[in-house]
Amino acid sequence: VHRNSILQGALFAFAMALVLLIVTWLRCRATEIVVTDKRVLYKSGIVTRHTIEMNLSKVESIDVEQGIFGRMLDFGTVLIRGTGQTLEPLRQVVAPLALRNAITVG
Repeated sequence: VHRNSILQGALFAFAMALVLLIVTWLRCRATEIVVTDKRVLYKSGIVTRHTIEMNLSKVESIDVEQGIFGRMLDFGTVLIRGTGQTLEPLRQVVAPLALRNAITVG
């Protein structure tokens, strides 16, 4: 009976990890970040759509936040601060330092 419980627990953990992996993959596939010479566009969402658009001339600073896992796996949050102290966080961005460089270099 004890061995059966361990197997059921392992299968449950595997199923939950698989669901989490699928949800993360779908979220990644449904997110689009575009940097042009004039603006930054961020679109995300599967069922509903969230869009952020900011002119590069209005960008004052760009900050990157990464935890320990973000540093190891190269993901993080990019905070774009526009004129007038508007703050647009782009969460769970892959290669956030490369995105910051693409925006600042233009």
